[in-house]
Amino acid sequence: MRKRADMLHLLRCLREIQKCEPWALPMAFVLALMEALIPLGAPVLSAIFVDGLEQGASFKELALAAVIGVVILFIMNVVRGKMFRCGLPHSEYCNDLMEWKFNDKSMDMDYARLDSAETAGLRARIQNDYDWGCGAYYMIPQFQRCCVGVIGIMASAAFLILVLFQGSFWLDWSTLLFFGYVFAVTFFSASVEKRTFQEEETLKRQFDKTSSRANYLMRGGITYREGKDIRIYNAQPLIKSALREEERDRMVEGESRLEQRAGALDGAASGILMGGAYVFVVLRSLQGALSAGAVVLFASSIYRFSESLKILAKSRSEILMNARRMESTFAYLDLPGLLEGGCLPAGMEAGKGEIEFRDVSFTYPGAGKPALSHVSFRLHPGEKTAVVGMNGSGKTTLVKLLCRLYDPSEGSILLNGTDIREYEYEEYMRLFSVVFQDFKLLAQPLGENVAAAQEYQQERVWECLKKAGFAARLERMKKGLATSLYRDLDEEGVEVSGGEAQKIALARALYKDAPIVVLDEPTAALDPISEHEIYSGFHRLIGDKTAVFISHRLSSCRFCDYILVFHEGELVQRGNHEELLKEDKGKYAVMWQAQARYYEEDGADRSAANGGA
Repeated sequence: MRKRADMLHLLRCLREIQKCEPWALPMAFVLALMEALIPLGAPVLSAIFVDGLEQGASFKELALAAVIGVVILFIMNVVRGKMFRCGLPHSEYCNDLMEWKFNDKSMDMDYARLDSAETAGLRARIQNDYDWGCGAYYMIPQFQRCCVGVIGIMASAAFLILVLFQGSFWLDWSTLLFFGYVFAVTFFSASVEKRTFQEEETLKRQFDKTSSRANYLMRGGITYREGKDIRIYNAQPLIKSALREEERDRMVEGESRLEQRAGALDGAASGILMGGAYVFVVLRSLQGALSAGAVVLFASSIYRFSESLKILAKSRSEILMNARRMESTFAYLDLPGLLEGGCLPAGMEAGKGEIEFRDVSFTYPGAGKPALSHVSFRLHPGEKTAVVGMNGSGKTTLVKLLCRLYDPSEGSILLNGTDIREYEYEEYMRLFSVVFQDFKLLAQPLGENVAAAQEYQQERVWECLKKAGFAARLERMKKGLATSLYRDLDEEGVEVSGGEAQKIALARALYKDAPIVVLDEPTAALDPISEHEIYSGFHRLIGDKTAVFISHRLSSCRFCDYILVFHEGELVQRGNHEELLKEDKGKYAVMWQAQARYYEEDGADRSAANGGA
């Protein structure tokens, strides 16, 4: 069953390679043909010369045979060299295309699936598999080596049969006994290669878990952005311990022992095989059953047959293991794509359209407790709604459900009275401009970050950055909108502060100009002056759009028409700022008083300090 699955994955790999680069496999086959036949060229020429000398051929005949043989070998070597050089870019290109398909899948997959532990584990397996050597980059050379083995076996067997038809040699019982000896030694050597490869794979699989952690730290955990914390908190020993160098050393030592054992056994088998072959052909030659040239050709063909069989055994194991490792990649590519949607258009103008949460509950996969429980409310057209609550109360989960990054576990979300699952998915997503709490900017030009596209309207980008309070910083950038953010890909890139990055993210939301704006802690990294500018210009920024505003700073709620108060996943209060303050025991009033007391005490401390001075 396992072998059948491996073969199916292998066939799919080869089909994918053929789609990506139609010439890759034919070129690999031609290269294999050259590599299998060239080693037989010298023995064939030697046999011709020896037989020619033995039979009294003229110098002219021998010279002509030599020239023809050398020219043929020269042409074959030139073709092999050219095919080899041409094959490398094909392998790299195929591998790149597979990686692009993988990345495209990640971008097209629905967020809930991408965010799941199962998908994260699958991605880690894929990374480990590629680190150990899988993919088109390895598949094409492995396919080529398999072809080398098959062609080598066929060519060697052809020469052996040619020799065997000389005289009575074919009918001699000792010949059959000798070939039994050859097959026994060769299969022993091939089985050693196969077993060694399988044991090495077992070692690598045992190291996979440690390797996943090490790969994360080496690729994503040790960058210049994390460098400050690593140094301040002296986290180097923690990271180094995670790399588990002693485990890696054990694996390398284990592989070394296996290779040494395989090398010793293979060397012994080759010595026994060739020793027996030479004894056999010399005896048969002395009996007159073989010419001197046939002795040379027979011994060389026996050696090439044995080597080709070992090449085939090892390359077969390698290519099937590669196909097995590609199973994780294919499983990832076969995951369902975007959330299923209906066919209704979701077009909506600013200030129009009502959204309703109707008895909505949601539990994250693997979580024992709901993140939201039986939540019901309405977002009226053009209304500015604040969502407040303690950490972990379900505010960000609410945003994810609203934007349909997740679907509710229970209940439904309605747009103009229709379940949002009935709308075409991508059209529904176009209704939202969102600044997430953990937003990301790319190491790309500033203008492309704001527009989320390579082609954009420069004047609109400038205007959005100005509204977001980024104008002064933009004027100091020599390349303007063409300035790259960060130095990951551009040495002249600029580093932006957390507050500046937040302004860029806000400008991106404004540029999209969607009818519904969602701001999740949009001023968390801003200085007080910038924060005041955003709040005071909130209605100017949003206009007549429907807005959802999440913040821990309750002073911002005064700019909103309506406030939803969450606690432990439940909607516990609703109303405007004045109404909620009247409920002395309510969560909103308690949080407001706590923040007000902090500012009053802070102000008193500052006054005392100034007075004391």
